[in-house]
Amino acid sequence: MDATARADAIVADRLRAAADREPLPGKAEGDTAVDLARSLAAGSVHAERFAGEIASAVRGTALALEAARPHPHDLWAAAEAAHLDPSVWFEQAVLLGHPTHPLARSRGELTDDEIRAFAPEHRARFDLGRYQVPGLTVWEGWRVAEDREQLLPVRLPVHPWQARRRGLTAPESTWTGAAPLMSLRTVSVGDRHVKTAVDLQLTSAVRHVSAAAVSNGWQVWHRLERPAADLGITLVPERGAISRPLGPDYTWSPAGPDTGLAAIVRPAPHTLGHPRAVPLAALAEPDPATGRPIGAALAGNDLEQWWTALVAVALAPVRLFATTGVALEAHGQNTLASFTGNRPASLVYRDFGGIRVPTEDWPALTGDLPEPDPAKRLAKLLAALFPTTLTALVQALAEWTGTDPGTWWSTVAAAVRDLALDQWIAAAVLRDPWPVKATTAMRLADHATDDIWASVDNPLAAA
Repeated sequence: MDATARADAIVADRLRAAADREPLPGKAEGDTAVDLARSLAAGSVHAERFAGEIASAVRGTALALEAARPHPHDLWAAAEAAHLDPSVWFEQAVLLGHPTHPLARSRGELTDDEIRAFAPEHRARFDLGRYQVPGLTVWEGWRVAEDREQLLPVRLPVHPWQARRRGLTAPESTWTGAAPLMSLRTVSVGDRHVKTAVDLQLTSAVRHVSAAAVSNGWQVWHRLERPAADLGITLVPERGAISRPLGPDYTWSPAGPDTGLAAIVRPAPHTLGHPRAVPLAALAEPDPATGRPIGAALAGNDLEQWWTALVAVALAPVRLFATTGVALEAHGQNTLASFTGNRPASLVYRDFGGIRVPTEDWPALTGDLPEPDPAKRLAKLLAALFPTTLTALVQALAEWTGTDPGTWWSTVAAAVRDLALDQWIAAAVLRDPWPVKATTAMRLADHATDDIWASVDNPLAAA
């Protein structure tokens, strides 16, 4: 089977899975992914747009499959050799992105050549320019985050695709050898990660950087850093900057900040004392040649004890919620395991855009981070960590070892019970169906970025 046929089958399977759990207007009929998309979207005014997005996802998935390469024998050595930032190799090893999203490899307007030039699964490297942008508003510490040379003018890192789109042609300076991380628009320049804004729909949303994200990140880190560290989570600090266009009379434009000319800068994990930091999603990634997941390769002959250690580390966000009421969106892209040798030892968490905090305790935050309902906050954490991230890991390990997934889930259940959680939290984790984002239904809704929820069976209930 060629790459396009394999890609179509992968996306079609994800659509069928979505049809089984999500509130969709149509039925799952058809052999190809695009045919399924049209049938599932029957009657929706967004049906043709969605079919086009699915076609793009098939194309991006096929390109990713063509880019697959066998994993090296010594993963840590390969990571050190691949880039100045040793996390880059693991970020770029993830071929198919989100484990269940039909649009995981949809790349918006990017051409095939641009996908190869900018997407992480193609092991891309490029120059990241920094530009003087009129009306640039920066958050506290931006100069230190963006460049240690604070005598230079304030500059904004802009993704090369976005720079061309916005007509920016003369960067003040350039970071060479920039490497895209799992999210494509976030890139490593060695000692720091830069979350750029692009006018591209990647999976479910156009990837801009909001004014709320620019202002919230430093506040969240400053207040939550110590409670998280006490539970084995290193929160990565971030500073942001955003352009505020000037009108013809040189006053601020009434249109407000330009979220397409904005960025967030963070230190890379290895600069924070985590030289072996691996996204949880990468641990489930199979070697294209052998099928062995990266996690199993790191564990060697000690897979069961390794899994026990990883589960203890991965449950730290549940402990943080129980302690503070703050729900991290702990999915496999923004949550990294930090290793001592080959053993998971702690977590690194980055990107505060998806977290939820108690409204009454965080009055200074803006946007959708404040959430008064603790059950809704917990749903955000559960959906990210359990039915996506941990499920992908369990499926990968069970398939590799030829064992019952329940064996691996029993370790998770035992570890959750040991946390002695409040009864309502324990019930949500151990007994009740797990919430999942209905990502296909969201794409067919009038407001496609508003959360719609579905549920899946909870395997811990039988563990």
